Amino acid sequence: MPYQKLIFKPGIYKDDSPLEADGYWIDADKIRFVRSLPETIYGWEKASNSILNGICRGALTWANNARSPFAAFGTHLQLYAMDVDGNVTDITPRASYGQVSNPFTTTNGTATTVTITGHGLAIGQIFTVLSQSATVGGITLSGSYPVVSLTDPNNFVITTAAATAAGPGGGTVNYAFGLAPGQTDGLAGLGYGTGAYGSGGYGASSAGYTLYPRTWSLTQWGQNLIANPRGGGIYEWAPNVAASELIGDTTFAAGWTLNSGWAQAGGVATATTASSTLSTSLTCQVGAWHLLQFDMARSAGTLQPQLGATNIGSTLNTAGHVAIAFFAGSSTQTLNLTGASFSGTVTSPSVKVLTVANQITNAPTVATCIFTTSERIVVACGVNKDVSGKFDGAFDALRIAWTDQMNNQTWTPATANLAGSYTLANGSRIVRGMAGNRENVILTDTALYAMRYVPDPNVVYSFTEVGSGCGLIGPNAITQVAGRFFWMSPAGEFYVYDGSFPQPLQSTVRRNLTDHLAWVQQDKIYAFPVAARNEVWWLYPDIRDGNECSRYVIYNFLEDHWSTGTFARTAWVDAGIFQYPLAADTSGAIWFHEKGFTQDGGARSWSIASAYFDLGDGDTHMRLMGIQPDADDLQGGYKIQVDTNIRNGGGISARTFGPYSVNSATGKVSARANGEEAKLTFTGTGAPTFWRLGAVRLDLQDTMRRR
Repeated sequence: MPYQKLIFKPGIYKDDSPLEADGYWIDADKIRFVRSLPETIYGWEKASNSILNGICRGALTWANNARSPFAAFGTHLQLYAMDVDGNVTDITPRASYGQVSNPFTTTNGTATTVTITGHGLAIGQIFTVLSQSATVGGITLSGSYPVVSLTDPNNFVITTAAATAAGPGGGTVNYAFGLAPGQTDGLAGLGYGTGAYGSGGYGASSAGYTLYPRTWSLTQWGQNLIANPRGGGIYEWAPNVAASELIGDTTFAAGWTLNSGWAQAGGVATATTASSTLSTSLTCQVGAWHLLQFDMARSAGTLQPQLGATNIGSTLNTAGHVAIAFFAGSSTQTLNLTGASFSGTVTSPSVKVLTVANQITNAPTVATCIFTTSERIVVACGVNKDVSGKFDGAFDALRIAWTDQMNNQTWTPATANLAGSYTLANGSRIVRGMAGNRENVILTDTALYAMRYVPDPNVVYSFTEVGSGCGLIGPNAITQVAGRFFWMSPAGEFYVYDGSFPQPLQSTVRRNLTDHLAWVQQDKIYAFPVAARNEVWWLYPDIRDGNECSRYVIYNFLEDHWSTGTFARTAWVDAGIFQYPLAADTSGAIWFHEKGFTQDGGARSWSIASAYFDLGDGDTHMRLMGIQPDADDLQGGYKIQVDTNIRNGGGISARTFGPYSVNSATGKVSARANGEEAKLTFTGTGAPTFWRLGAVRLDLQDTMRRR
């Protein structure tokens, strides 16, 4: 009998029985289909030696003005930036600044207690020591420390370098508290994974805690990063990882102008009923946020910090440590400390470029997501209403607000700017907005809206509902590639939108995904393109594995087929700015993907299994005598397993043959497998390993037996 060539249709078919899927592949891992044939995906290797703290649920790549690549990663605990060499910097926004005396109590070890009255911190929140005037227990603290435990409302514990038991001590300590941590997991709330909508607002229960896992929307603004933790504020970071002092003389002895009522001596500027300025020149970094700090004593009057004629923060009328962030729109600036009948002292002045993200002035303090349009306008979706033009009203989950053109600090509409707002009609909440090449899209939980620019300052953007019943399941479950948007709906349907109307995608793996999706965790679903392969991927949490993203589906939009597999990845951004795609795993490691043929130099595994196919005419018992393997560009070996069935009135007799080892020199695999139907499973483990199916042939003999 002549050799029979195996022919299978491209893609994985999981949503029917193994017999109904005859002619398809039914399972795979680390396999894609290229020109209708299966092949292994490429390898992955570490992009950095650093580990992100927390589970990453947002990623973006961009380049600064010098064309240097950067990547941003937002976890449920922190926000990070990585340069092209894999150096990772913590750029988590700071919630507040303060000064305290002798807060540290050390032990004979690494556990240090910090005493700050009414600290209000949570485990995992970042405590940053900006300066410490005296050692304690033989150590000086500097930099960021996660809170590891809470002793009481006034004391918490951090891990430091090894010390001896001492304290309280440390002298005068200037510090900052980082952004409060987000949730790791969805908590279901009133039964829906994206949270309840009670008095606590979107995603928060009436008890006041967040019900959804923290996700991030990240967007580029010129060379800067704009970041929004869902349900939080809007922050901006200019690519700076180090900061030097910008004030030439912090003792006031030179470079300062002391006007009427001001005097200096011994590093102290003293005001006596001064209603004038203490000033110095600064050379700031254009387009970056800076931090002004000084210590102030006061007996009367007030003091107003200013950059030129623009106020920095509010008028100061109490003594203490001052820390105020400001944005520099130009390089050469004058720092003024302007008194109003001010009597007191100023010491230790400092201005440095911020190396962390800072909350954008005038922006919404609560937003569901953000994006930047091609018109250089920042859009925030799901924001507070205006009571006095300052986003100080009740939260509106369907409200959209946007800035003036090329000015991310102007959010209040006026005749002289393009800022504005709009409230959608369909749905109970906006899940995500995303910028496109020709138009922007806004997806609620039930509908798709097209957001189009209108060259009319009285309108700016029009909003058209282009589809209903096709909302978005989670904030990161949408991506765009090749001018089209792809997403997954709350019902588990896949959709594509190309500017006309949303179209459902016929999927051969949808039911398998929805049957095993950890539904309370659907906000973790993460979509991304692999444009070089004409693919869109969705990472998702599978209940069989736990709560984190552990599996994926792939849609090849050029050839219209699907694949599946396992991957412990929680966020991914395609190649472009970086040569290879970047992804973060559940441990916080950062990986380059589609690179090489190994797992960071070590072995990796792959597999693909066919559906059952008839060995003869469906009624004939056949004997499989051998297999002629064929693979293209094979690296490493692989194995072939044969499973056969014989069906009769007594049931199904199933047998397994192999697995048989194959390498590039294998001409034929000898087998003695009897049955009416068979399936083949190809597996490989190695470093390197690559396999692409060729023209595999089977040597079959008729046993002359019938059912």
